[in-house]
Amino acid sequence: MRKFFVIALMFGLATFLALNLAGSPDKIAELKKADQDWAKSVADRNVDQFMGFIGDDAYMCDLSGKWMHGKDTIRADWMKALADPSFKLNWTNESAEVSKSGDLGYTRGTFEGSQGNQSFSGSYATVWKKDKAGKWKVAVDIASAAPPPQK
Repeated sequence: MRKFFVIALMFGLATFLALNLAGSPDKIAELKKADQDWAKSVADRNVDQFMGFIGDDAYMCDLSGKWMHGKDTIRADWMKALADPSFKLNWTNESAEVSKSGDLGYTRGTFEGSQGNQSFSGSYATVWKKDKAGKWKVAVDIASAAPPPQK
């Protein structure tokens, strides 16, 4: 009887876990995908797609240390950059974390690019928030240039 009880308990626990985990998405993978899709919008030079990832009240800090606030300011800056055929930028996500509630997270990684005859690289950190529709949106994005090579 005791053996039957233990087997039934184990089966019940396994069923409970399977039912509760089967429907829950991998939150970190979802956030990393948003980060990668955002990078793809830059490679595609698609300003509207790029802006689709920006929250209404977003802050963005560029390599010069200049802060931009709000979608209109960010759009104006990125329209200029993406209109320049010599501008290239790509980034690689190295890590991501999502809050227990699932509505706040961050991504972190490295980037490289060029504009004109100038190349640049560095690190970034992006704070993401889910909007009311459940889509990840950039709340704060910070880019930090790599130090120039030592001579």
